[in-house]
Amino acid sequence: MILKKLSRVIFILVLLISSGCGKKIPADMIFYRGTVLTVDKNMTETQAVAVKEGKIIAVGTEKEVLKYKGPNTKMVDLKGMTLMPGFVESHSHPVLKMVVENFTIDIRPIFYTDGAKVMEIIKNAIAKAKPGEYLVFFGWDPLLQKGLKNPTIQELDALAPHNPLFIWGNSVHVAFANTKAFELAGINKNTPNPGGSAGGTFGHDENGELNGRIDQGAPIGMTIAPFLKNKISDSQKTAEYMAKAWQTSAGDGITTVDDSLIMEEFYKLYQETAKKFKAIRVRGYAIDYAKWQPFEGDAMVKFNGGKLFVDGSPWTGTITMTHPYLVNDTTVKFMDTPVGYMQKPYVSQEELQTFIDNCLKSKSSAQIHAEGDQAIQMALDAIENGLKKYPWPDHRISLEHVPMIRDDQLARAKRLGVQVTFLMAHVKYWGDVIPTLVGDERGRRWCPVASAKKYGVNFAFHFDGPTSPNKPIEILQTAVTRKTVGGNVLGPEECVTIDDAIHGYTINAAYQLFMEKEVGSIEVGKRADMIILSDNPRKVPAEELSNIKVVATYVNGEQIFSRR
Repeated sequence: MILKKLSRVIFILVLLISSGCGKKIPADMIFYRGTVLTVDKNMTETQAVAVKEGKIIAVGTEKEVLKYKGPNTKMVDLKGMTLMPGFVESHSHPVLKMVVENFTIDIRPIFYTDGAKVMEIIKNAIAKAKPGEYLVFFGWDPLLQKGLKNPTIQELDALAPHNPLFIWGNSVHVAFANTKAFELAGINKNTPNPGGSAGGTFGHDENGELNGRIDQGAPIGMTIAPFLKNKISDSQKTAEYMAKAWQTSAGDGITTVDDSLIMEEFYKLYQETAKKFKAIRVRGYAIDYAKWQPFEGDAMVKFNGGKLFVDGSPWTGTITMTHPYLVNDTTVKFMDTPVGYMQKPYVSQEELQTFIDNCLKSKSSAQIHAEGDQAIQMALDAIENGLKKYPWPDHRISLEHVPMIRDDQLARAKRLGVQVTFLMAHVKYWGDVIPTLVGDERGRRWCPVASAKKYGVNFAFHFDGPTSPNKPIEILQTAVTRKTVGGNVLGPEECVTIDDAIHGYTINAAYQLFMEKEVGSIEVGKRADMIILSDNPRKVPAEELSNIKVVATYVNGEQIFSRR
């Protein structure tokens, strides 16, 4: 009892001292001589920040903040640059991104748009490979890589007769494998399609034989499992690769990342990596969410809720829409989408309802992959029905990607407290082809950020690594300009201001991950997860935003990345 009273007295004294009723507590570090973009509710810009034990203890003018300077305070001279909160990545796949960056041959369309060049890379790699060596290529995309057409198993067998061959689509939702890859995984024409929210299909020809195509997570995972088991079996080396991947993210200004398909093995990997290396924060949503306690974990690595897929990818013809794709060479020949084809959802309405009900009952949040407008409708129906039975005002369930979300659905999302997060790389890299797939009317409002703001829906941005570059500043530019790689502007009415864009990658995203009291803005009491930028994004012309450099990145006040 005496110890408890003494602790309380000490706590009160600390509060009094830190609030100005005595000498200021010396800060561990002070950032000064620059612009501090706080991203508080007023988007205040000020001059300096003081940090103590990984948390922000003062924000204000240099005169105000320098009062916290002590004999051992580290002074960080911003030299006229801008300090702002670190970016919060609300939907990604860090382990998959790590695998792609370290173990696959990268053929992503952001690097290669010529199909002939892609095939040259594939053929050269096969020619150099040892017999039996497993070859995985990532980034196949006939929509953007002109001249490509999805391969048959016969073509893949002819390409690599002595090697397991796996070509992974850039969307991650489709892949193509040769006979040796299937045999190594124990998959044959009689292997059943796995069901559930990560289920999918093994493609078959008219004779019932495997045709080489694999759709969705579970079948893809089953096929590539022998390759992954071989590459990430050493826990120490895997942690080193993960730390390297985190450095890449930190170099792009990301201080928090969400694993939108976390597994128990990934969770343990993140924890071990965070103990041994400089780390960014991780939050996660799992298919097997029932194995976890709600918000299990610590300040660095934590589980938030469940994950479910309603449909697939717009670039593989597998999103669930109320109206089909257009009929043209792009959709029929390159996407292999039959005329009038309507993708069935990967889960039934009953399965979706059970998922939502279970999450609400256990007070676990949820992320729902829903790209087509019919998939979004199914998700909203389930959420509304679930909330009637199990009310939870603070559920923060989010719909992921939602490029086709309609105005009536945004109004409903606002009423239900549903969050949305947009993959703006769709607009930049696929924006020139989108109208070819769904028409001008549906295409121009693809990822309707301004509409989400209009209806008061909390929106965030993400890069869905490894499907697009993890470049938040580039995404800010796309949100503001909606300019495509071809120089066109896709739906200018859906452009937002730079302040809106910054919110979408900081405080809005933090809110979606239940972190708005920890990160997302530079305010007293929050964790010192901050980045130094070469320029103030609020002052740079919209067309030049992507030229801004991340100079340094801090998590808990510790510098984890420096470009200098």
